[in-house]
Amino acid sequence: MTTNSDFIDRVLAVIAETERDGLLTDHRSRGLSGISGLKTVGLLQRLQRVAYPNDGSACYLEIGVFQGLTLVSAALEAPSIPCIGVDNFRILDPGGENLSIVNERIATFATTNALLLNMDFEAALETLDARTGGRKVAVYFIDGPHDYRSQLVCLLLAKKHLHERAVIVIDDANYADVRFATRDFLLSHPQFKMIFEAYTADHPANMDEATKRDAERGWLNGVNVLVTDPDNRLPSMLPHVPADRTLYYNEWLVHRLRLAELAPEALMLAEAVVYRNGAKEGLARQMLEARYEKEGARFDQRHEDRNVDSGGLTLGRINSVRKDRDHEIQ
Repeated sequence: MTTNSDFIDRVLAVIAETERDGLLTDHRSRGLSGISGLKTVGLLQRLQRVAYPNDGSACYLEIGVFQGLTLVSAALEAPSIPCIGVDNFRILDPGGENLSIVNERIATFATTNALLLNMDFEAALETLDARTGGRKVAVYFIDGPHDYRSQLVCLLLAKKHLHERAVIVIDDANYADVRFATRDFLLSHPQFKMIFEAYTADHPANMDEATKRDAERGWLNGVNVLVTDPDNRLPSMLPHVPADRTLYYNEWLVHRLRLAELAPEALMLAEAVVYRNGAKEGLARQMLEARYEKEGARFDQRHEDRNVDSGGLTLGRINSVRKDRDHEIQ
């Protein structure tokens, strides 16, 4: 029987090997590519092959599939373990091609143990029991939306689905939003510990080509790795987060405004104005106006400020012990 110490030692050994050797199996020559550091892929490969080789109660889950690099790589290393990928392909898919690419790669590599769920990650996590056949998630890769709430929800909703010896690999941990969510989860769930973290000095998009190649061979945009530790073997280790939380306080100020969804375009325009870039200002203004033209009808129904999105909410409702009805306050 695997003890907590055995499990943690095994994970530490896998991480050390990945740091030293990177990829376990290289499928790039066969056309398998994506946006993940090679060490990240290598870690997932090793966890699949080494950590749960004969465990009929285990499965693999990832949130954020993109073009299938990590899903197919994980599935190839453990053909007997179901590997579930969740993505609704709303992000990083301007041409609307990624769903077809993933399905094509699953077929090309004959990964019959890979299951793609084309759906919102929250809906998938809420109904995951119906998809796993009673198995629990032993390796969990989080690479979906990187806002604070989505990251935290990915952790919270998955809790009940996790294997008693689970490893959680959180990608793009260079982002402060991601680290804040990881930190808050760890502080409120002491039965989980961070066992490894690695970062790069910047996002790869801001690197010169040589530095970017090094990042691509490594952890790309940072990772946090968590493990279950019910016996409290590991000391607490938390990711660093900024002391200034102004950005998070500002969320309330932005969300309540009429045009809240236009914040990215508005900030692009603001930057062009502040830095006196006339060419970018014109382009940013066009983007802002185009987005408003597309979605303005729903914006126009709101107040200028202090929108609370409370339409249709009850004036009062009591949660009764009776199951036939709840009680509205008239």
